[in-house]
Amino acid sequence: MRWLIVNLYVFFVTFPDRFYPFACKANGQWVRGRRSYERAVARALKKHGVGRIGYKLTLYREVFHFVGSILFIVGATVISQNFFGSDAALYFLLYAAIVALTFQEFYLHPKQYSQHFRKGILDWFVWVVPMLIYIFR
Repeated sequence: MRWLIVNLYVFFVTFPDRFYPFACKANGQWVRGRRSYERAVARALKKHGVGRIGYKLTLYREVFHFVGSILFIVGATVISQNFFGSDAALYFLLYAAIVALTFQEFYLHPKQYSQHFRKGILDWFVWVVPMLIYIFR
């Protein structure tokens, strides 16, 4: 069961990598998607240092975070209404997601990806602010 959770987590974390729309040249071939993204990250890390990927790649990833937040809100709303039939379940799911995102951005990602604290704050705000707006609407 643990491998399933880990693989699902990795699938969602690397989702933007697979859909990177910009092409680059790698070993004499034009590539897109994950290979192009990995090359762009390698160039950014070389230029900016460990844990910093530059504003273009950061903006690209933050768009996915924002869309993910909106999709999570929609999914949590559907699940809470169809399976639990209450708004209490919706609030529980959103607060649980906020706790999980806080753990992820400030504990897991700094250890696993050498993510800087400022990047964690930005990621957290992009994920959590839409949820808080939805909760306190």
